[in-house]
Amino acid sequence: MDQYNNKTRILLILDILKNETDDDHPLKADAILERIREYGLKCDRKTFYNDIESLVDAGYDIIHEPSGAGGGYKLVSRDFEDAELRLLADAVYSSKFISQGKTKILAEKLKKLTSSYMASSMIRQIYSSDSKTPNEDVLYNVDTLSRAIHSDVKVCFEYLIWGPGKKLVTKGEKKRVLSPWALIWQDQNYYLMAYDDAAGKMKHFRVDKMRHVELTETAREGRNDFDKIDMSSYVEETFSMYGGRLETITLDLPEDLIGIAYDRFGTDVSQRPGKKGRILVRTKCYVSSLFYGWLSGLKGDVLLAGPDNVVEEYKEYLKNLLDKY
Repeated sequence: MDQYNNKTRILLILDILKNETDDDHPLKADAILERIREYGLKCDRKTFYNDIESLVDAGYDIIHEPSGAGGGYKLVSRDFEDAELRLLADAVYSSKFISQGKTKILAEKLKKLTSSYMASSMIRQIYSSDSKTPNEDVLYNVDTLSRAIHSDVKVCFEYLIWGPGKKLVTKGEKKRVLSPWALIWQDQNYYLMAYDDAAGKMKHFRVDKMRHVELTETAREGRNDFDKIDMSSYVEETFSMYGGRLETITLDLPEDLIGIAYDRFGTDVSQRPGKKGRILVRTKCYVSSLFYGWLSGLKGDVLLAGPDNVVEEYKEYLKNLLDKY
């Protein structure tokens, strides 16, 4: 048997162990030898044992259990634990910015990192109502934008908007040429923070609505503006409740609904007992029509208790809604 076959055989054994065994599914030596012969390679038991020993010496966690109904060889350690792969698979399935086509491709790649038994159970178990982007280039956009930021150059791209028939269409005829400074992950979407030198300010764009993203050879502008930005504050102001003005508000809610406040504003909110069975929560919030929409969607279980100017504005918001009907 020549050297090429030796290398092919030992890699084949490793591949069999990766695909057909795991902690609960060992494979007997006879079964592995049969798989090897199916590929047209010769292998006796002594050679097989030597190959297994070589793989163990190379760091692969291969265990041999005594002969019997549950005996055999199995690969028990992998780069990713089963729970980690499930988490990654669910993240891929649930992410809005990954298209349906790319979701299938990534899921198949993840399945190759585990045994066939685990792979067969890696069917989506977390369901989301979020729709997938039809833009197949999102992941490549992220890569191109990352390289532009690292290379300190501008990018050019077409920006898309939703048009008739639920299709993304180009907004404007000319490509935008902007200076990329940061990628922001918020609300299951990637956003690009970029400096528009014509407007003289920072803007942000949904990466899944960008098309034909290309690097230019022109150096970025806007460094002074970017250096002045506190990113945490920028993200909070830009994306928390989709903007608005910052106010310190008080919410009056039942004690058993405190989780609603934690989910929306975090667990570091100030709180004190209210009337019987209720609690008052005080926190900073960006007040906008979308904040009022979120509040009204709670059906009156959560009340806005202050400040007075925000309460009056909320009443006016509700009145305007009623007037439309």
